[in-house]
Amino acid sequence: MQVKEAMNRNAPRIHDNATIKEAAERMALTQAGELVVVAQGDRVVGMLGAEDLLRCLIPEYDELMAKGGSPSRLHPHRRSTDLLPHLKVKEVMRKVETLLEPEQTLESAFGLLLQSGGKTLPVVSEERLAGSLSTVDVARSLMWRDQVSPAQVQPPEERRKGGRKQGR
Repeated sequence: MQVKEAMNRNAPRIHDNATIKEAAERMALTQAGELVVVAQGDRVVGMLGAEDLLRCLIPEYDELMAKGGSPSRLHPHRRSTDLLPHLKVKEVMRKVETLLEPEQTLESAFGLLLQSGGKTLPVVSEERLAGSLSTVDVARSLMWRDQVSPAQVQPPEERRKGGRKQGR
């Protein structure tokens, strides 16, 4: 199986010059946990996830996660009203070191996905965004690949009789 068979062809994306506020709105509208960040001509330049947005809003986010993630109080960024509408995605995004190709095997892509520690990796063809591949996409494609319908399991004579054997 190849990446192109499992990837999301409509990868949620955002331009690197967009604001963090626009990114949060895009994530909410698409219900995406991560956005592929593109520059001119759909060239992939990075990734932006919900955790990256939380780091902008909650300065102590990493500390909270290290302590088990149960804050007694959250202290949103004191200048969020001034800073966030002007903060650009390119200032917060993570650089992408691993890009997948549509013709790549799903097994090798899944290995790279796990190594990167990410939930999603961009799929690039001819230096342009072609889609994205997430762990959910891999699981879904493997599940559907091996799915066999009940009609295929039953012998032909039982299928014609509605799944019941005669004499019972």
